[in-house]
Amino acid sequence: MSAELFNEFERELIDAAKMLLSDGLVRLSTREGLFPTTKDRTRSARAECTRARAALVDYLVATYGPLRHEVASVALIDAQGRLISVKEFPRGKSTSCEVSARVLAEFVVQSGAVSVVLVHNHPSGDNTPSDQDVKLTQVYKAWLAVMDVHLLDHLVISMDGAASIIGDL
Repeated sequence: MSAELFNEFERELIDAAKMLLSDGLVRLSTREGLFPTTKDRTRSARAECTRARAALVDYLVATYGPLRHEVASVALIDAQGRLISVKEFPRGKSTSCEVSARVLAEFVVQSGAVSVVLVHNHPSGDNTPSDQDVKLTQVYKAWLAVMDVHLLDHLVISMDGAASIIGDL
């Protein structure tokens, strides 16, 4: 049996933080301006967008950073720039995960999303995007454009934070 990474007290703290972040994520879905729209480009609206995006990234890092297997997910965004939901792709292996175009299309169509943020974690702890990550991002950016969906970013998550491949987020 492998040694646990966190003791019981640390695990409880992590679970409490996840619960708070999940609650925050629910509140993000009801807030205007998670991502900017053409109707509101004021300084205060941009500041609100920055805070909301930071909250989303904090949630993703807390959720996927500590995992010991790869997980891919997608944050789905509506036409008003609000977060619809975060959906996970089927579970990956310890060193890889598959982002199925068919599953992604299903998530987008069912939710009515017009923008997405792809997300996956690196259990190694190094959130540096691999060449494969960059190539996959380019493929999905073009593929989503055909569906009239904007790929805002592709984030690589680890315990240390998130690395952006596109940089729009």
